[in-house]
Amino acid sequence: MPAELTPAPARRRGRPQRLPEDPHTVASGQVGCDQRIAWLLSVNRVLGPDPDLARRDGFIAALRENGVAVDASRVSRWESGLQPLPSRVVATYEQVLGLSSGSLVSVAAGLRRSFGSGPTPRENALSDTEMSDAELNRLIDLTEAGNATGADWLRLADHLSRFDRVFLREQDWTALCHELVTELGSAVGAGYVRRYEAAAAFIRHTNARRHLIMAIGRFVTHPDAQVVAPVLNLLSEVPDPAAAALTLRMLAADTDNIYLRRAASSVAAVKLARGHFDDAALPRLESHVLGALRRGESLDGRLDSFDLAVRLPASSWQQVTGGLRTRRAHGLVEQARQGDELVPSARAASVVAELAPSIQAATPTHQAQDPDLMLRRLLREALLHSHKPRRHHAALLIAASPYAPAAARLLLDLAADTNDLMAARAWTVLMRLGDGGRRDRVVELAAKEERPTIRARALVNAGLGGAMTSEQNRAITAGYDERRSLERHATLFALGMAGAPELGELADHPDPETQRAAKWWLTQGPAIHDADVAR
Repeated sequence: MPAELTPAPARRRGRPQRLPEDPHTVASGQVGCDQRIAWLLSVNRVLGPDPDLARRDGFIAALRENGVAVDASRVSRWESGLQPLPSRVVATYEQVLGLSSGSLVSVAAGLRRSFGSGPTPRENALSDTEMSDAELNRLIDLTEAGNATGADWLRLADHLSRFDRVFLREQDWTALCHELVTELGSAVGAGYVRRYEAAAAFIRHTNARRHLIMAIGRFVTHPDAQVVAPVLNLLSEVPDPAAAALTLRMLAADTDNIYLRRAASSVAAVKLARGHFDDAALPRLESHVLGALRRGESLDGRLDSFDLAVRLPASSWQQVTGGLRTRRAHGLVEQARQGDELVPSARAASVVAELAPSIQAATPTHQAQDPDLMLRRLLREALLHSHKPRRHHAALLIAASPYAPAAARLLLDLAADTNDLMAARAWTVLMRLGDGGRRDRVVELAAKEERPTIRARALVNAGLGGAMTSEQNRAITAGYDERRSLERHATLFALGMAGAPELGELADHPDPETQRAAKWWLTQGPAIHDADVAR
């Protein structure tokens, strides 16, 4: 239990945060973090199931019933993006609109943290009142026992972040961080996003950082670990030398785990963009990029290394280009370095021009709506931006909006596209959006897809959906081939997250790698779907 909590000193209010925009993918530099968060609140109100709350006067009345006295002018400012919104305002929207606690707060906090200096501690607080000691004790007991939801983790992190110093016993910090990191390996949807934001708060806290980095290291370096990226991504959140050193170690060419190298490449790209590496790290990053680009894989297969190549300083990129064997790899990276998209601008615009109106038309509304330009922008970024954090956060914004079900259904159609890159990108966005109520279709496609890299992503989506029927478990297992590492890994992910009984059989498989992976999943447990999040 906390022996002492030292309050954080008051800080001056920060400037409104702006998401850096690239001129090739957007028309204006004025659509930043604040505007995106305002859009998220607005569409959840206007396109929500309650027609009274969709009207501004009805929403204001509901706010007043919940003890929040505001007028139309203030709500207008909240939903225009003209000022940063404190987390407690976002939490108020969740409460009034009947959304899961932290479902919007976590998405907004992640966006601000990733693309700006973030709000001040006062703005970041979920409420104006502090947690009681009894409630703090309850939350710590709940989290250590593995019985906490993502909302519980978020509340605990919010409380601890109010203090510069939080003194817990060593074993308490170790237990908390171990449990949180382990849950990140299996949590899905809003449950994962809320836990990730809690972990991001932990890793930025002076007292928790060392313990969380150690927990990350133990988890991802386990010789049989089957889930790496959702945990390793936390190293991108801080410029801590230990985090940079661990990232470079995971990136090393002699690392046996290909999935660990890919995840480390993605983290390195983010850390490089955020200035977390010194010049001494550049030769190692250059060497990794050169090796990845020379292997001749498809663009989708080397996307994490591609992202890192795009973020390299100009001098480092020149060093890499001298060692490339083909001009194709050079041309793809140059295109992204100039335009920050994976495909030519005209192709990106064409894809979104077809998707966005269909998604908007398939989303229920209480009144006629104008074309949603923000939806178009987010779809384009989620599918085709060259930088993974931009793709990730754009997808999370859509996933937290009422557009998510329709977007998921239409992207599932795109996932069957004959173009490998577009199909793979659609499946990846679906990992954030869910299946849109087409769970059986996801499993069907995963079982019959013949393209290895596309099948792997489809299998991951099947696993993220949780438990499958006995027939579906057998269909997924029927395609298992231990000789193909990519599909072996993805199949075991699907079965592991589904908690399929076939894992027990695979734990006795003659292939040693299959045995170890199946046993790891039996220890890790199935997907965590928070009970307070609608599925």
